[in-house]
Amino acid sequence: MNARIELTDIDRPREPLEVEVVESNARAMVVAVPGTIMKFELRLSQDGASFEGAIGGRYFRFDPSASTTREGESAATKGRKVAAA
Repeated sequence: MNARIELTDIDRPREPLEVEVVESNARAMVVAVPGTIMKFELRLSQDGASFEGAIGGRYFRFDPSASTTREGESAATKGRKVAAA
């Protein structure tokens, strides 16, 4: 699965983390941080409304009903380089 999702940082809601979903089922999902070798697991919260997990001292939440996912990257953005200012 190559879907990318945004996780909300509980303490810094304006600093989301974009991750790639590696595995997913009804109770847990494994996500990877693009451009790194880091993976971590999100588990379904006690109220069943969202997935929650922590990495590097930051605690994240993902609400599947309130988010959209992106499948990979568009062909227009792959390999595009940004010029230095």
